[in-house]
Amino acid sequence: MLKIQNILFIFLFLLTSACQAATPLPNLTVAEGEEFTLAVGQSATVSASTLTVKLVGVPEDDRCPSEVTCAESGPVSIAVTAQAGNEEPMEITLRTFTDDQGRTPEMEFERIQDRIEYKGYLIRVISVSPYPVNLEDKIEAGEYRVTF
Repeated sequence: MLKIQNILFIFLFLLTSACQAATPLPNLTVAEGEEFTLAVGQSATVSASTLTVKLVGVPEDDRCPSEVTCAESGPVSIAVTAQAGNEEPMEITLRTFTDDQGRTPEMEFERIQDRIEYKGYLIRVISVSPYPVNLEDKIEAGEYRVTF
């Protein structure tokens, strides 16, 4: 009986530990022109300005998984907010293609907006990781990292 109680206690401890909120990632301060990588929910503020960019999420990822042969690979969509000072944040959805390392091409594609000018700053997606591997393993929201 004591053994069952110990197992039950350990199970309940692990269950409650798993339900606790994860520690949020710190917001970044970056130099103007410097690349920075954000996790979902994380922000970066450009030093010497009031520009803040926040990664809201990756609502759509239609890239062809690396273990699959596809006729073509689709884009990945990135939701961000940009805010200058005390202004209301502007919601922006960027879309881009990537190679199988998650890097975006330098060239622009028709109907694909991988960059936007906001308050005199160019916000451009440099890479999106991880790259999908197969059709069975879904990338969870918290796993995405986007470099701007």
